[in-house]
Amino acid sequence: MKGKIRFAKPEDAKAILGIYAPYIKNTAITFEYEVPSEEEFSARMAEIQKKYPWIVYEEEGKILGYAYGGPEYTRAAYQWTVETSVYVAAEASGKGIGTALYEKILDILKKQNFCVCYVLINDDNEASVKLHEKYGFKQNGFRKNCGYKFEKWHSVVFMEKQLNEFSVPPKAIIPINELNYEF
Repeated sequence: MKGKIRFAKPEDAKAILGIYAPYIKNTAITFEYEVPSEEEFSARMAEIQKKYPWIVYEEEGKILGYAYGGPEYTRAAYQWTVETSVYVAAEASGKGIGTALYEKILDILKKQNFCVCYVLINDDNEASVKLHEKYGFKQNGFRKNCGYKFEKWHSVVFMEKQLNEFSVPPKAIIPINELNYEF
C-alpha cells in the first residue's frame, strides 16, 4: 500500500462523508436512512474525537477509508468498552485498506486501556464477519430482524474482542488527545 494512516482532521469530514454516504444510500451495512449534512457529520466526528480515535487511510491526498471507536453505551460502568466501525471507499475495496485500518484502530484502543471492543454487523455482511474473526473477534450475540431497511428485515451479529486484562481496579481510559500516539 502506498498510502498512510493518520488521525482524521475536521477538514476531512467531507471526504469521509463521501465514503459513508453510499453505504447509507445503497446498503443495509448501516441502518442509517438519511445521509447527514456535512455540518452534522462534522459535529459527530468532533464529539467522538473528544475521547476516541478516528483515523483515515490517505493515498496521494485522497482519503480512501476510515475507522473510529466510540462508546458502546454511555453509563459510567461501560467506560472500558468500545464499539468500532471501519468503512472503505468502493474503488479501494479489496486492497487491504480495511485490514490496515483495523490493525491500527485496535492498537490505539488497546493503548487507551479499553478492555473490550464490540462490533455490530448486519448478518448479510459475511466479509465483515470474516474480517473480524481474522482479528480474534468472537460472536457473542445475535438479534433477529432488528432493523428494517430497503423493504427487508435485517438481523445483526454481535462480536467482541478482549483488548486488555480485566484488572481490579481497571486502568483509567486515556482520552485520545492525551495518548501521544504516533503512526
